[in-house]
Amino acid sequence: MPCDQQARQAAGDSWSHCKCGGFQHLPDSRVLNGQALYYFVNRLVDAPEDNMDPAVAQPAITDFEAHLRERGAVLSGTQVQYFADRDAELAALPRISTVHPLRSDGLLRVSGADAGTFLQGQLTNDVGELDGDRAQLSAYCTPQGRMLASLLAWHDDGGYLLQLPRELCDGIRMRLQRYVLRARVKIVDETTSKILIGLGGPGAGNLLAEVFGAAPPAPMAKFASSDATIIGLGPDLFELVVDAPLAISLWDRLAQHARPAGTPAWQWRLIGAPIPVITAATQEQFVPQMANLEQLGAVNFTKGCYPGQEIVARSQYRGEVKRRLFRFHVDAQAAAAGQSIYPADAATQTVGIVVNAAPAPGGGCDMLAVVRIDQAETGGLRLGTADGTALERLPLRLGDAA
Repeated sequence: MPCDQQARQAAGDSWSHCKCGGFQHLPDSRVLNGQALYYFVNRLVDAPEDNMDPAVAQPAITDFEAHLRERGAVLSGTQVQYFADRDAELAALPRISTVHPLRSDGLLRVSGADAGTFLQGQLTNDVGELDGDRAQLSAYCTPQGRMLASLLAWHDDGGYLLQLPRELCDGIRMRLQRYVLRARVKIVDETTSKILIGLGGPGAGNLLAEVFGAAPPAPMAKFASSDATIIGLGPDLFELVVDAPLAISLWDRLAQHARPAGTPAWQWRLIGAPIPVITAATQEQFVPQMANLEQLGAVNFTKGCYPGQEIVARSQYRGEVKRRLFRFHVDAQAAAAGQSIYPADAATQTVGIVVNAAPAPGGGCDMLAVVRIDQAETGGLRLGTADGTALERLPLRLGDAA
């Protein structure tokens, strides 16, 4: 009998998996022997080969990157910094539609007969509401209710897709994998089989309607064409999910009508939406309400338990959230996620943290930051230190009145 089969038999039915991420000890429990520990530790946690498919589209990804370079893209790591002229690209953002390669985002696919039940016990939103016409924002939290990741999730014929920053994909995949246990669930990194493209700015919806015959009519509305899955993120803000071999032809069709632009320009559009994105610099810093995620429909308060659910619910119903998401402008050339925010009169006490920042069309940076509500209303905030560059508070959503 193979070792892992012996381990399964040794573990028997004495342990069951709780969808909150823990274990329940059943009445007939026995002490786990070495074989059972082998199964739980080695087979399910440290053996990702059982849940990782090989990259099937790496040549297509490489071809797409080469195609972008031929058209003026300046790449750095996983980001396209800009196309040809950074300043002209930023200046054009408020006026025209732009198309963006989203190379800094990754995809995890969760599939199998138990995939929906499994994710229902892990994420803040109700995955049972996902269907062919709808996507959703969600979050993945620690047991203390602090966000490890903010996600865009949707369902297709192959299971559930979770979009998050590429830098977080491996860690989130391994953490989710710990709780699969005997569930019929497979978690695969699909970052190399799909190309993500952002489209935003004035006229973006009309452009989609011209190319595809329709556009998602509302945020989180979704439809699939023969070329792509298209998801609405906000007014004139969309994302396209494309099989890698089809990406070049679709990119060229969109680029005939929208200006190519880089990752920082797309981040500026998300900041204006405002859609906060948790990165490595801000993991475990915020409960979802601090980042206004419940206002974006990313938290369902009537579903069952998930890691951190009690803390998230308590924050909602007892009014314990003293920090919220705000949008600011700073006349500094560089601001970054994770930077501290100080009041001008307190050199040692931080009152906020930058969540996302991007260069603004008129110079300086726009940012989303989680800040103490009383301090945001008082003003006089500084970036980095108490004598750092002053922050100017903006309407939370781009285009709203001050």
